[in-house]
Amino acid sequence: MIAIKGKDEEFRQEVQTGNIWHLVIKVCGPLALYSWMSQLFAVLDTLMASRISAEAVSTVVYMVQLQHIVLAIGSGLSVGGGILISHAYGKGDAGTIRTILSTTMALCAALSLLIVLVIPITPTILRLAGTPEVFVSLGSTYFSITLIGIIIQFVTTIYISCERCRGRSRKILALNMSVVLIKLALTALFVYVLDGDIVSIAVATLLSYMVILAFAIRSFTQKDDPFAFSIKSVSMKRSIVGPIFRLSIPSMVEKIAFAAGKAMVNNMASNYGTEIVGAAGISNNMSGLLTGIEVGVEDGGSALEGQLYGSGNIERTVRMYRHLLTAVAIIGGVGFVVMRLLTDPIARLFSLSRGGYDPLFHQTICELFHYELFGCILLSFAYAGFALLLGLGQTKAILAINFARIFVFRLPVIMFFQNCTDLGYEAVGLTMAISNTSVGILTLIVCEVLIARMKRSSASRSRA
Repeated sequence: MIAIKGKDEEFRQEVQTGNIWHLVIKVCGPLALYSWMSQLFAVLDTLMASRISAEAVSTVVYMVQLQHIVLAIGSGLSVGGGILISHAYGKGDAGTIRTILSTTMALCAALSLLIVLVIPITPTILRLAGTPEVFVSLGSTYFSITLIGIIIQFVTTIYISCERCRGRSRKILALNMSVVLIKLALTALFVYVLDGDIVSIAVATLLSYMVILAFAIRSFTQKDDPFAFSIKSVSMKRSIVGPIFRLSIPSMVEKIAFAAGKAMVNNMASNYGTEIVGAAGISNNMSGLLTGIEVGVEDGGSALEGQLYGSGNIERTVRMYRHLLTAVAIIGGVGFVVMRLLTDPIARLFSLSRGGYDPLFHQTICELFHYELFGCILLSFAYAGFALLLGLGQTKAILAINFARIFVFRLPVIMFFQNCTDLGYEAVGLTMAISNTSVGILTLIVCEVLIARMKRSSASRSRA
């Protein structure tokens, strides 16, 4: 009979009784660095593409949002499965951990088969998605290769979710650094030495994913480990699949809507010229060097919150949220100052291509990022809020917040600027600032309402 034992059991007990700041630093610290490295990964992708041409970087930026739409389905499943695994881990239920993990893996395998069938008709899919023809011609092969990478990510995302739940943040960091270094070396070889195009960037990315895939396969084949895959543990019973889908579907819809909304914004930004799409994407990647750290806090915090909530410790769950809120506030403040100082030199790097230095592109990036960075100040609070909401399994609340982010605070705003004002491309940056600020405030409100409701419910149970 499988059981939670050894270091896994020690960590489970530490989450329940240990010093909260120590836990936040121990779990979220490496994950914050991991997330930052992942964002650096995206920045380097864009930087390499900008070396090819402005059209190439705009194509990569545009395709990234379409990739996120496909990835959202598999990562949504991993979110739902991860929440249930975290709750089971908090309770010490090894059998449920293996059942949820194995079933989630089986569902992702079925989804992967559908993606394989779509790959041959990639250009048609891109056109149906309203992709500008210039991006279709440049990016069809690139997108096909990234679809294969997404299938690999379905597996690695579940693996990383399990490792995060077990508090193995340093291992996640080490794996990600390996991926980044391999990606860097291969992309530099393909682009700078062999004069490759964006297809070579996709190939480099695909090859780098193999590192984590190898570790995932090794981990999922350990027979005596609760966090291992077992075909016998796969269950399509309603009692198992139902909760996975109930938590996953809102996450899928949220991620798909968010990526689709960003693709729409990119499409609208192209009204100012295709180079504006690239500049906006670069600005977004630059802000990600700050928010990426906060995403790591969210990832680690959600695993901790999930275990605490799964064990029924409401008071400590709320205390954890307050600590996470303080952490992201500090990161946001320091990060704002640092990124203000680095704006010009980073933007200059993106303005260098094989055709030479482009001062106009440099200026455009700086102006868009100026607005977006201010929006990141209050956006930081959203990441602590998402950690709490994920830990509680409140994926519908996250869906509502991110739906509002795109379809209330972003698309209507840029449409207003384009149709009712004389603003030029600055409207793109101003829109990002407004939407990011608004979602930070909204998340704070939602979390405080939810906490008040949980406390009332807990008090009622105590009196009963």
